[in-house]
Order: sequence, then C-alpha cells, then structure tokens
Amino acid sequence: MATIANRYFIKKGEEAFADITTKFSGVTILKIDNFLARGKAKNIYTQSWINSNTEDVYVPDTVFFENADVNITFIVRGNSAITVHDTFIDYLTKNKTTIKSLYVNKQSDFVCLTEYEPTLVHLGRTNDDNYIMGTITLHRVTETSTPT
Repeated sequence: MATIANRYFIKKGEEAFADITTKFSGVTILKIDNFLARGKAKNIYTQSWINSNTEDVYVPDTVFFENADVNITFIVRGNSAITVHDTFIDYLTKNKTTIKSLYVNKQSDFVCLTEYEPTLVHLGRTNDDNYIMGTITLHRVTETSTPT
C-alpha cells in the first residue's frame, strides 16, 4: 500500500471509489503533477498600447479558468505487468474517470485526450523483475472539489 501522499482512489460512474493499488494490483502511483493546478483565466481581457507601458484591463465579477491537465507517472511491477498495465490504461482512457486524493482531500473528473506510450518497458525477466513505467496525461473536465 502506498503512503497517503501517493494514495489515490479511482472510480467510473456510480461505482464506489477504490484504491488504485488495490484495484490494479502491481500499480504504484509515483506522482500526479498538477492535481491542484488552476488553468489560465478565460474571461479576463487586456489590451496593450503601442506608445505606452500601461494596459487596459477588464476583470468580470466572476472569473472562469481553463481546466488544467494532469500527468500521472506510475510503475507496474510483477509477472503480470503487461496485463495489469493494459487494464489500467484501458480504465483511464475509455471513459470519464474520477480521481480522488486523500492527501489534499480533493477530487476531479478526467478524460484522456492524448496518445499514450510507456516510457520504460522491462519484461521477460526472471525473479519477478518485470516492470513498466509510464506517464499518462489526462484532461480535467470538472473543477477540483472537496469530496462530499
């Protein structure tokens, strides 16, 4: 089991949250970058002037932000590494997925919009030394929120 800092829960639709390391035996999340990131403002406007160092600025009462992508770096170990890896990637890429972090007590929904390829494949080894490492980029489709 991972430490609380690297402990993430996952679900699709109405199913219950499950610890990633339990649902996908052999998967360890090494890090998730940008889980708390906020994207660029979408509705703040500025206009620069050619002959001045000042700018005209419009800031509305409510500012909306783009949803930031996250990068999930993970490793899959064991004799069944390729099977577990493929199942994990299928789970993340084929539907909207909700990921929750106990460390920051936040959750968001994600979809995969980009291609994926493992960064390191080390298979066909003896003594259970098989592993696959990868980083997958997921696009956040809901604002990060505190679980209810």
